[in-house]
Amino acid sequence: MTDEYSDWLDEITSFNLNARYDDYKREFVKLCTPEYTQGWIDKIKIIRTWIKEQL
Repeated sequence: MTDEYSDWLDEITSFNLNARYDDYKREFVKLCTPEYTQGWIDKIKIIRTWIKEQL
């Protein structure tokens, strides 16, 4: 796994953790513009493809 993919997965994990707490959730909603969200969807698709190739 590349360092970049590892960093992406760390960030994705933080999304899950932050969604559990109301204060973080409110801040996260402000951050999630359509562009920000699409960027992460694209990164997740890249990681998903990489994982499937490893199987």
